[in-house]
Amino acid sequence: MEGDVRWHHGQTLASGQVAEFKVWAELVRQSMGGLHVFLPLRDVGIDGVLHRLQDGVYIPVQIKGRMGLTPAGQVHVTVTASSLVDDAAMIIATLVDGPELGRMVLVAAEGDFRRLAAHDVVAGREYLTAAFEMHEGGSSRWAPYLVPSEKLAERFAAQVPAAAPPSPVERRGEGFLGEAEVIRRLAEVESLALFRPFPDLETVEVLVRDARSRRFAGLQVKTAGWDASHLENRVRFRMSSFRAAPSTVVCVLAWDRKARSFGNDALLVPSNDVMSLGREEGEWLVLELQPGSPSHRRLDRYRTELSRLGEAVERIFRDGAKPGC
Repeated sequence: MEGDVRWHHGQTLASGQVAEFKVWAELVRQSMGGLHVFLPLRDVGIDGVLHRLQDGVYIPVQIKGRMGLTPAGQVHVTVTASSLVDDAAMIIATLVDGPELGRMVLVAAEGDFRRLAAHDVVAGREYLTAAFEMHEGGSSRWAPYLVPSEKLAERFAAQVPAAAPPSPVERRGEGFLGEAEVIRRLAEVESLALFRPFPDLETVEVLVRDARSRRFAGLQVKTAGWDASHLENRVRFRMSSFRAAPSTVVCVLAWDRKARSFGNDALLVPSNDVMSLGREEGEWLVLELQPGSPSHRRLDRYRTELSRLGEAVERIFRDGAKPGC
């Protein structure tokens, strides 16, 4: 295919976004929800993160899209060396051929891309280039990294789940306020990159990546509203969609309905602990707490000051400690 005349030099960023969303859509469609996509709230060199639900692994991804082939029938992908921030992150390079992805997609770890790419220095900046064709096999050094576009999800070892993914749980305005507050607090810590899932179909609602350790932690945010006549409150988790994992933490905020403000403290509870602390009520797992009181009963050891929430999450990465320990 010749270059698409609809995309000119000034629209490079827009065309790149088209490639990204086409790749995300294909990964979700092919995996039937087995791969869940998180998009960044702060750009630190990663276009998105795939969450493989079958084993809980998070995979950082950069996507490079091209809208046309070279006269030799190849896809040329050139990136600055400084834009490759994590050798373990995956690069997906693809041709966007009209409404579809190209027949073949290049999938390689950044470390492999850096090792195999052609290196050039222009005006003091180092550039890396990969060139691949739209067919399997051949003797090219990129051949082992080429995947048919219809098998892209298989490259990430995603298995199609036996049942359709659960429907999103309906959230009220207080829940959205809680999520926004957690994001705001975590955004104060420069070393933490934040991602939101699109669509929101799983336990993790805010994904955090530590720039130093390159580890991930997923947060589910619960907001417990209270007023003078309702000190006792419950936090509910739907059993069919709640997935406990070592990397997942439940963050509980207290919302004072009368004052329209958050309480001074929050709870950070490892999701595995939630399973033992909660009580089953039909399809729900229930945690009882008193958001209007300084006491959280058995949950008190998970308490942290809301003003220091970012520090508490950063400490999880730094010390490798679980909240409450």
